Amino acid sequence: MNLWIFLIGYGAIQSLLLIYLLNSSKSSQHNGTRYLIALLIVATYIGIHFMLVKLGYRQLYPYWFVLGFSPLFLMPPLYFLFISRSLNREKSALKTLLHFIPFLLFFGIQFMDAKFIFKKHIFLIFVIQLLTYSIVSYRVLNIKRDTKDEIKPTSSLKFLTTIMLLFASSVLLLYISTSVFKVKGVNLTNLVVFFLVVFVTALEMQMLKGLKATFNFIEPKKYKNSNLQSQSINDLGNQLNQLLIDEKVYLNPNLKADDLASMLKISRHQLSEFVNQELDCSFNELVNKYRVEYIKHDLLNKEKNHLSISGLAQDAGFKSDATFYRVFKEQTGFTPSEYIKLNA
Repeated sequence: MNLWIFLIGYGAIQSLLLIYLLNSSKSSQHNGTRYLIALLIVATYIGIHFMLVKLGYRQLYPYWFVLGFSPLFLMPPLYFLFISRSLNREKSALKTLLHFIPFLLFFGIQFMDAKFIFKKHIFLIFVIQLLTYSIVSYRVLNIKRDTKDEIKPTSSLKFLTTIMLLFASSVLLLYISTSVFKVKGVNLTNLVVFFLVVFVTALEMQMLKGLKATFNFIEPKKYKNSNLQSQSINDLGNQLNQLLIDEKVYLNPNLKADDLASMLKISRHQLSEFVNQELDCSFNELVNKYRVEYIKHDLLNKEKNHLSISGLAQDAGFKSDATFYRVFKEQTGFTPSEYIKLNA
């Protein structure tokens, strides 16, 4: 028992440390990292939960156990979302919520009188969920990518996914051995704790390996046959600033990457390289950033109170109301109406 308590304590402490490091690292700028942080929070909870059980504190801290076994069903979807978002495979909020239905279902079952009916199937359902998500994550990670500018996973991401797949295989073997061959001695709890310790340790090792470089889960986009290096990056940046800040070319709703590249007298490929590598965003993200900054002033301008928000969005260069509201919420965290109330 002492060994398990030590492992659980070690895993929980390392999880908290990694949450802090990930949250403060450059990798936190990518959407996928927040799902990894959520996974580590769940892992910390599960570890402490199991430690309290082994120490006999269930009766002293009843509220800690209200979630019961249900957090286990958060692990597979959180890891899949981490992989998916790291590779910029964006999904709608509704589709994202669908991944958490098993967790909500089994959380609710704990308060039902008929929960004994499902109890013997919990292990099997967890095996199916874990194996399915692990295989899909592995396949998403290893899809052949022919586009030279497409985001590619690093060895760290592949290594962590391999560990997840091995964990899923181990849980499947455990289920077969205990349910079919009635083997005793190892239970799911111990296997989950062992996996969490291995996963956290592996992630920590990958981060330590990347301390001398920029640790990330994706490789920067690489560009072939580009002569951008022969040009002055500073001059190009100054020219771009002049077009965006002084001339406000982004107000043109039909502005395309080819148009901006032509103004800068470079190829579209070179513009893409500069914006992606030097400004760490895409062409659309860059243009929309300036459009949002422009409309933020108009929203608070009393002289333009007679104009509708849709009208102001069109003046800022947005062709679609839906795109404007989505981009504005992403960049500010508020809807236009909320932004006006907060700054009125």
